[in-house]
Amino acid sequence: MIEIPIYTGSRWRVVFKTKGWQCGIYRPEFTSVEDITYLERHNRPEVFVPVKGNIVLVLSEDGNMLREIPLRKNNLYVITEWHNAYRPDGKEGIALVIEHPAIKTEYLSLENFIKNTF
Repeated sequence: MIEIPIYTGSRWRVVFKTKGWQCGIYRPEFTSVEDITYLERHNRPEVFVPVKGNIVLVLSEDGNMLREIPLRKNNLYVITEWHNAYRPDGKEGIALVIEHPAIKTEYLSLENFIKNTF
């Protein structure tokens, strides 16, 4: 058995890794949707499980329109689209993330993006 405390002093910390999957602790660095400067998308799905505080996922299927989804406890979220996240008002927010260790990431800048959210 391995016991791993759920905390992070940074945005992302891998806490367990095997050949087929890895588990990390994620703490969004952003505190509102207006602060988010980029979205990311991976070549494989990843699973988010909220464990502490509040996190809002910011998703975009097409890279044009943003959608905000507050993560609810007792749910897990399989993410395949463009995404990022924030902790409302900078309060505590931590999620457990499970993904493939050889995941590849693309980035989409929001520098000139009009943030029409729905």
